[in-house]
Amino acid sequence: MKNFIILNLIVLVQLFLTVHSKAVADESNEINIIPETFVTLDKYKNVTVWRNDGNANKNLQPLVLDSEKLTKNISSNKIDNPSAIYYKNQLNKFELSIYNALEKICNQKQVKYLAVTITKLEKFKVEKSKYDKLVGRAVGAFMRDNQEYWWIHSYEKSGSVANGYVSKVTVKIVSEYTIAEINKYNSKILSTAKSIAEQANKEKTLYKKLLYIHDYLVKSITYTEGEGSVYHNLYGALINKKCVCGAYGEAFAVISRLVDGYVIGVNSYVHGWDYAKIGNKWYAVDATWDDLDDGKKPRHNYFLVGTNTVVADDGHRYKDETEVRTIADFIEVGDATGFSFPTLSKEKYVDKN
Repeated sequence: MKNFIILNLIVLVQLFLTVHSKAVADESNEINIIPETFVTLDKYKNVTVWRNDGNANKNLQPLVLDSEKLTKNISSNKIDNPSAIYYKNQLNKFELSIYNALEKICNQKQVKYLAVTITKLEKFKVEKSKYDKLVGRAVGAFMRDNQEYWWIHSYEKSGSVANGYVSKVTVKIVSEYTIAEINKYNSKILSTAKSIAEQANKEKTLYKKLLYIHDYLVKSITYTEGEGSVYHNLYGALINKKCVCGAYGEAFAVISRLVDGYVIGVNSYVHGWDYAKIGNKWYAVDATWDDLDDGKKPRHNYFLVGTNTVVADDGHRYKDETEVRTIADFIEVGDATGFSFPTLSKEKYVDKN
């Protein structure tokens, strides 16, 4: 009898261990859903008036892409300019998959998709705790490198976790413009940018080409703070010709790349402008602060300047503007941190031609 009871206990213990082990295995293989969250680009955080309630394209069906095909360079119809991938070059392979997926749907002559799902991401072994930061870095780099995608003001992200790692990410672009409007207005904006670049290309040196673009923007744009998003992007700068500092900078960067200029956008917590590389050195360009809106010729106090350059009549130098010029620790969205930025030349650029 005693042996029978002991035998039954052993059987029960073995059964318990078997069931528990299966439950643990099932739990580890369980696919956990990462709920959808909404993120607005920092430059639009104070916008209060939106067309179509801020989202003209609901119930989007995403384009599904395998991450295996997204860690390499994808075909592009954009101009080949290294400054257009300055932030992209600082991404890891998980982030690069998301960046390239966004480029795949946006970098088209006619935009068809505003949502994309990237699959088979678990091979990068990204834990859920790192999901927000890495997706934020991918989107932040994408938006800063590709300032011509003016129609994007926010995005929704979601995903799933399998075997303890992020396996799938979906990013839905949120725009107040319909896809038809995006294609219509985008054609007009790019045509305007190319027209300015064509005129700039008539100049013989890169310095004079960049100067032409700088002066065109200063003369044509009126600095305007408005309630709508249009004051913060290329549409406002090149079509309405009314915008705030960040849009001046975006317009200068986008057009400069069309004349082989190496220009990237930068921002502090209160301002946006550009860095331009000529030769082996970097210089600051701030078209906004050269625009006095007084009807006079553009000034060049902030054109290709260095940290020691005197930029105002009171004798202060560029580097003295610490509150305005201290680079923020993120780009475009709060989670997009950890990027490096160029070191500016101490002296301004001097054209010797």
